Amino acid sequence: MDKKISRSELKRRAIIGAAMSEFQTKGFKATSMDDVAKRAEVSKRTVYNHFSSKEALFSAIILEMMSLLCAFEHFTFSGDIALEVQLEKLVDIEIEQLKSQAFMDMARVIIAEAVHSPELIQGAMDEFNKQETPLNTWFQAALEAGALKCQSLEIIVTQFVGVIKAFCFWPQLLQGAAFPSDEEVVAIKKTVVEMILKQYS
Repeated sequence: MDKKISRSELKRRAIIGAAMSEFQTKGFKATSMDDVAKRAEVSKRTVYNHFSSKEALFSAIILEMMSLLCAFEHFTFSGDIALEVQLEKLVDIEIEQLKSQAFMDMARVIIAEAVHSPELIQGAMDEFNKQETPLNTWFQAALEAGALKCQSLEIIVTQFVGVIKAFCFWPQLLQGAAFPSDEEVVAIKKTVVEMILKQYS
């Protein structure tokens, strides 16, 4: 049975959603807490009860995005399942996450402000880099088992994700491109899997 969401949590979510919309429309610096309160349909006092400052509100958006990344479906490495099959599953999970509108909306806000105010996200990104994501965990286990061979976990994960995002994230974020069709996704998956197997198995 799903846990009932409290009224306070509903308001908090509304405030974060409103802040995302305002930041995306006006930018961080031009957005006021009054703007956020008005869009969230709550009082300014309620906004401050949840977030002590605009910077704290922006940090909350970053943490929400991190939570989505860490909610990546857990798929444990197995020495009994063909590496190709496991990699295909990982690509499917990654692409499904990138299709999320919530993920894309947060990415737009964060990346826009990273260009103008990098200090806003540096602390949060430092914390995120310390966390162990499910994707990192799978690749680390594959390397430790000898199924894949690479001197750097960061290199192989970055390459894996980078090729997927080249088709399923950056064009949509920067150019408003349509998400790849099912047929295109199959081709992307094949490219990513063959690349990893060829270079690291």
